[in-house]
Amino acid sequence: MKYIAPAAFGLCLLASPLARAAALPSGLADLVAKTLPAVVSVASTDPTHDHPDSPDQGGNEDGTSPAQPTAAPASPNSNPVSGSTIVPPPRAEQALGAGFIISPDGYILTNHHVIEGASEITVTLQDGNILPAKLIGQDKTADLALLKIDDGTKLPYLTFGDSHKLRVGDWVMAIGNPYGLGDSVSAGIVSALHRDIHEGSLDDFIQTDAAINRGNSGGPMIDLAGHVVGVDSAIYSPSGGSVGIGFAIPSSMAQAVADALRTTGKMQRGWLGLRTQSLTPALASTFGLPNSNGVMIGGVAEDGPSAKILQPGDVLLDLGNVPVNTPREMTILSAEIPAGHSIDATYWRDGSAHHASLTVVLPPPATKATPLEPTIALIKIPALGIAVTSHPGDLGVLIAAVDPNGPAAHAGIEANNLIQAVGPDFVTTPGDLQDDIAQAAQTTPPHATLLTTTPTGPVWVNVPLKP
Repeated sequence: MKYIAPAAFGLCLLASPLARAAALPSGLADLVAKTLPAVVSVASTDPTHDHPDSPDQGGNEDGTSPAQPTAAPASPNSNPVSGSTIVPPPRAEQALGAGFIISPDGYILTNHHVIEGASEITVTLQDGNILPAKLIGQDKTADLALLKIDDGTKLPYLTFGDSHKLRVGDWVMAIGNPYGLGDSVSAGIVSALHRDIHEGSLDDFIQTDAAINRGNSGGPMIDLAGHVVGVDSAIYSPSGGSVGIGFAIPSSMAQAVADALRTTGKMQRGWLGLRTQSLTPALASTFGLPNSNGVMIGGVAEDGPSAKILQPGDVLLDLGNVPVNTPREMTILSAEIPAGHSIDATYWRDGSAHHASLTVVLPPPATKATPLEPTIALIKIPALGIAVTSHPGDLGVLIAAVDPNGPAAHAGIEANNLIQAVGPDFVTTPGDLQDDIAQAAQTTPPHATLLTTTPTGPVWVNVPLKP
């Protein structure tokens, strides 16, 4: 079980949103009886050379210390008989966690960190039967792995629920193998959603106060309908034990990864070819939007899956009927879609909502762009405090110089950036830019919303204009 130690014991955590939970059933025994047979214990053995324990792990998944070398030198560094250096044999480190069966033919989902580096994996079923497990595939990015056992019978299994429908305050149940004790059930509520605990680029955890401890890794988080809505993966604790702050990977991610691993043995995430940014009230006002819901599209990759469908200045409202309000939410939703699959998108353009189907593809290999030499003629734009010239590729207007005390500099715009649009109007020549800035200067207060392209990609910037 991963756990996140606070930087200091005085660390102040964010307060959980308040919500009223649904009425807790009089008993969970029927739910446990229904779901427990599909939960398994997972043990993995990793033969490694002797190395210090990680300071935050403090031992095995079950909370014990790793096994020591089976042999040790009689005296430091030398053999008393031959005088040669003694090399202790490798030791075996064991991780104990949990998993759950997702199909009657024996596919099991667990955490990647439970089986990472393992040379041998065994699964213990509810009847005590211990079986060897085959690793079908693993996705380190999402911290998930798919195993397969062959029991010769149809096994009980769990189905996935929709984690997007979870609300803060919903009751959930966690089943796992804490400290190697075997099946253990705890219950609590969803304390928070979309938690970023800085463990990876796709952090979008469900937080719960259901007791989760070492050994719960890979176990299911189950809703009151008996569906898996999360995979228990981490805890926040100064001591390594449960303090009521546990985290689970949402089923929306877990199911997509499980399906991909089962089909192809790997998870190849799709790419939409979009550069987005948060939609501020100022940007919403500039583009005549009714509110600041959604993310602003700053750039669309040429020949990418969104080209000729979306364009800079559009506002992406949802993907797959799930609202998108930050660039991070868009990144995570996109990561749940394997390459080659399509997803419905809703976007805002020209005062109304539109719908489209986007087919995600594998991201292209990184290439180094060859800079183009600008033309010589420079034109000053005093209201912005910049001098510009034409771009030989007609991709916009190239900024050749920036007054360090001017409005553009104060907004973070630098020389060699491109200006591609002023508000919804695209510009390709310095004359276009001059005309649009002159018109923007008539607004109260005078300001211009510029689509600028930097080395890291396009971004919309709101710039107050100099009188």
